[in-house]
Amino acid sequence: MQKTIKALVLLAAVALVSAGGQAWGINPATISVTVTIQNLSVSATGPIAYGTVIASSETVSGSGSTVTNDGNVAETYSLKLTNPATWTAVQAAPSGAEEYALSAQFNSGAPTAVSFTYADHALSTSSVACSGTKFAGNQTGASVAASAARTLWLRFNAPTSTSVTTEQTITVTVTAAAS
Repeated sequence: MQKTIKALVLLAAVALVSAGGQAWGINPATISVTVTIQNLSVSATGPIAYGTVIASSETVSGSGSTVTNDGNVAETYSLKLTNPATWTAVQAAPSGAEEYALSAQFNSGAPTAVSFTYADHALSTSSVACSGTKFAGNQTGASVAASAARTLWLRFNAPTSTSVTTEQTITVTVTAAAS
């Protein structure tokens, strides 16, 4: 038995020398790799219906639209509108025929008409990012956490005069970007 052990030790030494003096062992290491794909997604409730309004009047929506971050990262929203066929949005008090203003404000409850300013709240046909002042009331559309909801209220300033007396549809688009 001693001869067998000596022979095995000798064979191991020969193998070690012939391998360049390096001994190899099996002791693997593993690395777990995880990844989550960024998901930007936003949803909004609607429609907002004003009903019949008087020319040159100003009306805050009777309810707000719930805007929810359905994505998995913080998002900053951008807002824009699409004009109906015969009206043009302005970012000031409407002063001409077929001109109107639509303003947006994130607020937890119904804001007053005077809390909207044209400089901070008027929508245009170009997409504008929300900030601490832009489209802000006591809530903002900036850096909204995943799954968080905000309430978006709208103020409509009717044209001073119009030849269109049928219902018009103004589309408000909310888009999301990673914050």
